[in-house]
Amino acid sequence: MNRFLSNNQRKFLMGILIVIGLLRLFTLGAYPLMDTTESRYAEVARKMVETGNWVTPQIDYGVPFWAKPPLSTWVTAASLAVFGINEFAARLSSFLLSAMMCWLVYLLARKRHGPDFALVATVVLVTTAVFFFMAGGVMTDPALALGTTLAMVAFWRAMDEGDKNSRFWGYLFFIGLAVGLLAKGP
Repeated sequence: MNRFLSNNQRKFLMGILIVIGLLRLFTLGAYPLMDTTESRYAEVARKMVETGNWVTPQIDYGVPFWAKPPLSTWVTAASLAVFGINEFAARLSSFLLSAMMCWLVYLLARKRHGPDFALVATVVLVTTAVFFFMAGGVMTDPALALGTTLAMVAFWRAMDEGDKNSRFWGYLFFIGLAVGLLAKGP
């Protein structure tokens, strides 16, 4: 186990993770949908919940929206169905997908270099401006980034000869590819 941080440094980095995570979570509904992309994807998801048609995304009633694959719309619509039609619910799915990506980064970094390295790697990820923005926007990017991260982490773990769960990770590699395909297309 590689330890190179002091207890105070670990506490400080954990504090950063908690503050950034809570800040992002609590600001999800603090402002209106910002641009045409965010409002378009939220409206397609809202119509999915309203009409009950989870197969054909619609930009207007009876007008299919085939510009993007449906995964992001599905997860946003599921969030809207559970938490109601509001900005917080529309953005929550992106936050949760980003949190899963942080967990995958932590898992791989811990396996390769130990818990301190994993903590630093996760803090670096969550403190980047693009990641912070992506974790709170209604868009397809968080689902694509999760699919890509899952595919890369799973590939690495499947090829690791010392990993007793390499078959499991091999299956997750293909799930990561499927998530990427359903998020952004081929």
